Amino acid sequence: MRTFVVVSLALLSAACGPEKEDYTKQQPDKEATPTRTSSDTPPPPPKKKKAAPPADLGKCTIEVSGGITGSQTTPGGKEATNVAYWYTESERKNMMGVDGYVINCKGDQFKFSLMPGGGKLDGMPFAPKKFTFAKGKSDGASVMMTVGAAALGDPSGTVEVTALDAKHIAGTIDLTGKITPGNKAVAVKGSFDLVCPGLSACDFGDAP
Repeated sequence: MRTFVVVSLALLSAACGPEKEDYTKQQPDKEATPTRTSSDTPPPPPKKKKAAPPADLGKCTIEVSGGITGSQTTPGGKEATNVAYWYTESERKNMMGVDGYVINCKGDQFKFSLMPGGGKLDGMPFAPKKFTFAKGKSDGASVMMTVGAAALGDPSGTVEVTALDAKHIAGTIDLTGKITPGNKAVAVKGSFDLVCPGLSACDFGDAP
């Protein structure tokens, strides 16, 4: 009897055979999709620092001959220049007046200024320009010069801006007129090369 039970179990096991694998239950492993995080994004390159203006900000030299004689040299700096193009566009929108520039050569003997005149938008462009004066009037600019309490009346001649960029403004002065009171005829000659004094739109290249 014991032998029959063993044989029967053996036959039953052989009839059923090995269990088949169910491949439908198995799914391939999904490839992990990398998740980009903020730490994976490279930071933007640091902004390059602008070079500072030089220590020497230029000068203005004036010589007067005729009924009054004398010469003077004055330094550049914020009191010597006010150039709208040396500010950013947004800053210029908040400024009064038209785009242009003021040149001041103010010393103990003479005080000379070149200023916008006429209110034209392009009267003083961001470029070299020659202003021709006849009896004190010019297209786009005006001049003022004093000798102590006296003034140069109705000047004629030229003030030429020979260079204007993000670094400096340079030019020449060649005027004649009469100092009043006193009615003394004089000739005024000079030159200026004034460096941008570190304003927001000045550009001296990248800092080393």
